[in-house]
Amino acid sequence: MSLHRNRFLHLAAATCLGLGAVVATGTPALAGPPGSAQPPGGAEEHPPPGSEDWQPVQESPSEPLYDVDWAIADPRYDYDPATGRGAEFMPLTDQTGVLISRVLYGVHRGAAYRIEVPLDWNGDVVFWEHGYRGTGTTLYVSDPSYDLRRTYVENGYAWAASSYSANRYDIEAGVRSTEALAKLFDRLVGRADQRYLQGVSMGGHVIGVLLERNRGVEWDGAAPMCGVMGDVELYDFFLDYNLLAQTLAEVDAYPFPEDYLTEAVPDIKAALRTPQGTLNERGAVFRDLVTEISGGPRPGDDAAFGFWEAENFVYGVVATEPGGLDGVAPGAVWTNADTDYPDELVVAGGFVFADGESLDERVERVAPAPQARRTGPSASVPDIRASFDVPVLSVHTLGDYFVPFSMEQYYAAEAAEQGTSDLLVQRAVRAAGHCEFTPEEAEAQFLDLVQWVEEDERPAGQPVLDRDVVASPDYGCAFTTPVRTGTRVLYSTCPATGS
Repeated sequence: MSLHRNRFLHLAAATCLGLGAVVATGTPALAGPPGSAQPPGGAEEHPPPGSEDWQPVQESPSEPLYDVDWAIADPRYDYDPATGRGAEFMPLTDQTGVLISRVLYGVHRGAAYRIEVPLDWNGDVVFWEHGYRGTGTTLYVSDPSYDLRRTYVENGYAWAASSYSANRYDIEAGVRSTEALAKLFDRLVGRADQRYLQGVSMGGHVIGVLLERNRGVEWDGAAPMCGVMGDVELYDFFLDYNLLAQTLAEVDAYPFPEDYLTEAVPDIKAALRTPQGTLNERGAVFRDLVTEISGGPRPGDDAAFGFWEAENFVYGVVATEPGGLDGVAPGAVWTNADTDYPDELVVAGGFVFADGESLDERVERVAPAPQARRTGPSASVPDIRASFDVPVLSVHTLGDYFVPFSMEQYYAAEAAEQGTSDLLVQRAVRAAGHCEFTPEEAEAQFLDLVQWVEEDERPAGQPVLDRDVVASPDYGCAFTTPVRTGTRVLYSTCPATGS
């Protein structure tokens, strides 16, 4: 991620501060994360990033790298953690019970794989990239989510999926396993005419890296879903969320103690709420700051905050590995060392404590562990620069905090810098859950991508960097299935015709 600091430059900030609604290049200023065309900060008498008035920077400690003795579950069967073996992986049939595909499975270069080929194969293949599977020691392969397996096969597309050769947040393992599987597919099935990528969450990060590698495997189009398209910025979000909460609650809990979730977090929540359990003034500031750093004002933002606060997820993720990097990176990758928080968008003139200190002056400052945030071929968390040369159709739920909507904004900003915006289309779905898509939304994404690749028909999408557009009440309606399930009930009903 070449666009990094300052991360929180917004269109409203530019307008309110008299800087105009357009940055120096003539490109609309960002709804959430940063643009590089305009200096950070900018509020009158607002200290610049890294000001001597800020807290001293604490370097994260180094941690050891280590390998794991992975076990590989039999790819012939679905993996059941309780029994080890679920349903058998069998070819699909049509409504009359007639086989419509053939399947292959096995283990290749330390990863389990599955391949399914329609009997009327059209010559194309989709590689499904799964999401984060925690730190367990069993590797297993699974079918594509959202009933996409049937979508692929019934439309003539073969598909292939890998367990990856490692769990944890090991992007390089996912990339290498997918490349190896693509070459194996060519040997077992035949050289595909077109290779597509589709996948979720961490799998989106894998996709983003695959598109920028040149190691003998070419791709023709990609469909990341709820993807970590902002690479290490995801971990910055986790850090920001917790340090902002601590600062506003005046609870000192960094470095994060072992009892963080059970002792510190309840104190933080109590300090940000009234005795009746509603947000107090500082709690509202925290909520609005989280909205800003996760993508800016957008439909359902308050409800999404309430949903994720109740889940405690963003507090919990910093209290464990964190985020699956234990043994993968030589320590924490996150940083807020020079982050200028957008409190001036939340409180006129910025938030000020009773002693006159600003939020930026009070919040603790953290740097990554030595070498943990390095970029390039040796990066522990590979960076994504949006330097792709094939169509990419990306979709994200608006209220996700596991992988926030701002990931799409970082990706769009990178694409603008790289000159690849014409190859990127992005869509928003009105839900707060992580990867909470319907089968119809996933199918539409894939088929629209195929139409774009094969017929050169660019699909519809929505801007993610225009603050006013993202904040419009009907944002995301055009690409959201009109069902009232899950967290979709937190969002107002869209007009019958969409928008």
